[in-house]
Amino acid sequence: MRKKVIVGSFVLICGVLALWCLLLLSDSRKKLRIDLTFVGTTNSGGQQFALFRFNNSGTKTIVWDHAFVPWECRAETGQGWTNYDAKVGLSTIDWLLPATNRNFRVPLLEGTRRWQVGVSFQEASPRMELVARTYRSRIVKFVPDFAWNFIPNAPIKNDEIWSKVFTNTPNP
Repeated sequence: MRKKVIVGSFVLICGVLALWCLLLLSDSRKKLRIDLTFVGTTNSGGQQFALFRFNNSGTKTIVWDHAFVPWECRAETGQGWTNYDAKVGLSTIDWLLPATNRNFRVPLLEGTRRWQVGVSFQEASPRMELVARTYRSRIVKFVPDFAWNFIPNAPIKNDEIWSKVFTNTPNP
């Protein structure tokens, strides 16, 4: 009798988790809505920085590898246009859940006249979506590694978003 209760409880818990996963990963109602908002500029240690907010107002999780926020900047100086990007950070995989944002700053080259910033990201696969949404919950610690293989892993969709071109005006 005790074994039946244990097995029944285990099956019930697995069924609830499976249903929760299906509802969480349903793509039919998920929309990608990403904004890149210019917040302002600041100076620190004699260096000018542009401040941006990377906002996920949609219902899909987005992910990226290696950098805090993987930005690229196009800057026009007296020597012409130059492209440079974020330094590779120590993080491995990072994500931006729906209805969240991330602030970051971009160093501007000395003598920058005009500049534009872009961010590269990927739409999360169902597996990564589930990992991102359950990362902070304690239940993730008890899920064996082979169980993640049952969750489909879709091809990665690469996207990028660019700000408008901004102009530095000289101080009078």
